[in-house]
Order: sequence, then C-alpha cells, then structure tokens
Amino acid sequence: MDLGLTGKVAIVGGGSDGLGFAIADRLLSEGAFVTIFARRAEKIAAAAEKLAGKYGEEQVLGLAADCSVAADIDQVTASTLERFGPAVHVLVTNDGGPPIRRISELTDDVWLQAFARHFFYVVRSVRATLPHMTAEGGSILNVVSGVVRRQAVGMAAPATVWSAVIGYAQTLALEVGPHNINVNTLMSGYFDTPLIERTLERQPELSKARLGSGLPMRRIGEPLEFADLVGALVSPHLRFVTGAVVPVDGGAGIGMGASFDSPPASE
Repeated sequence: MDLGLTGKVAIVGGGSDGLGFAIADRLLSEGAFVTIFARRAEKIAAAAEKLAGKYGEEQVLGLAADCSVAADIDQVTASTLERFGPAVHVLVTNDGGPPIRRISELTDDVWLQAFARHFFYVVRSVRATLPHMTAEGGSILNVVSGVVRRQAVGMAAPATVWSAVIGYAQTLALEVGPHNINVNTLMSGYFDTPLIERTLERQPELSKARLGSGLPMRRIGEPLEFADLVGALVSPHLRFVTGAVVPVDGGAGIGMGASFDSPPASE
C-alpha cells in the first residue's frame, strides 16, 4: 500500500539506532525526506551514512543535537527546512527514557533533567515545527514506554514524565485538528534494540527469551514491526486517527498469558 509519504519531510528523534533508526528507515522506504538526530555525533553520522547508502544522500540529513537543549531543537528544524524545503509534514519524538531509580533517589536535579529531556523535548519540537506544518497538514507522533500504564518499582520518573507527554499530546490534538494535523502516541514494549542490550548488561539474570516468554506473543518485538505502525499512523490516509494512545507491546498490556484449568464439575 502506498502510504502517501513520497516527497514528505519528516524529523525523527533518536535516529542513530533502535526504534528511531527503524522509523527513519520505514519513512525513507516510502519516499520521504528524513532528518534524524541524536546526541552522539559519530553515531548519528554512521546511521545517516547507512541510510543514505540505501536510499540516496539527497533523502537523508543526520544531525548531532541534544533533545534537552532548546537551541538544538530549533537548529534541527532550521536545518531541515534549509535542506528539504519550507514544510515539515511529520514529527516523531523519540529518545530513550528517564532514569530508572527508586523515588527516594530522585533528586530535584534528576526530575528536572528528566522533564527537560523527555517532556520539554516534545513541547519544544512541536513549537519549532508546527508553524511549518499547518499549511499542508501533517502528523505528530510521540514514542513513550508502556510503563506509563504498567507501573513498577524504579519507574516513577518514566511513568510521570510520559504521562505528561500523553496529556500534552491529547490536548494538542484538540487544538491542531482543524489544521488537518493529527497527534498520536505509541507506548512501546520490549523490542530488540540497543536499549534492551544495555538493560541486559545491567541485569544478567534476564535475557531476551525470558523477557519475551511472559508475553502473549512469546517473544520481544523487532524494531521494524514498530516502525510499520508509525508509517501507517503518520500517513495522510490515516489522518482521521488522532488523540490515540496505542500500546505496541506484544500484548503485555492485556495480561501475561497465564491459564487456569476449570475445576471438575463435581467441585
């Protein structure tokens, strides 16, 4: 199916690897022009080179930028417009996650950094791109973690910050809908990304197989499975879908798949 993204301009955060890289790959495969950015210059350069080798240098722009710095976000938008033209049609906010710590360990500085990197990043990205989206319409999609709906010890910062992102995004959907702009949020589960690799390094008792075994699908996801849904939701064909908060987690949000046999009728 042609998603109608040929010639559209997209900005994808956290594009050096993982879900961000897969999303950029998917949008490029549909003919979009894509800017990817991340903090580490060498990693984003390598990612951009890999994508350019696949789709052409004219389709890809890689930028080193810190999503917690307002000036960097403004520069990403300015560089995108300079390279690809006067409009931005797709904005995908995506960047790791707030620190995993118990509440007693969350100082004011940790909270402020978490909001700067993951909430104000969204706010600033929207502020920078929205004026260049209203003329033609477009899509804004935010990537958060499913822990926002499945709280766990150590996840106070992620659950709180991403809850704020969801509230902001749904209110934004109300405001920008008349401009033919939709706003949606995807809650990711376990995917085979460098983020999972780093988690497993910290917790050697875990494994990909063990993480996946408790899910209804009995496996963790592949990044391109996530990216396929992103491609559909930012397509002009699905513009009527807005304000949605969708789990992409192999069914983790509906239960862990345990079964209980019925007792004999005599009981």
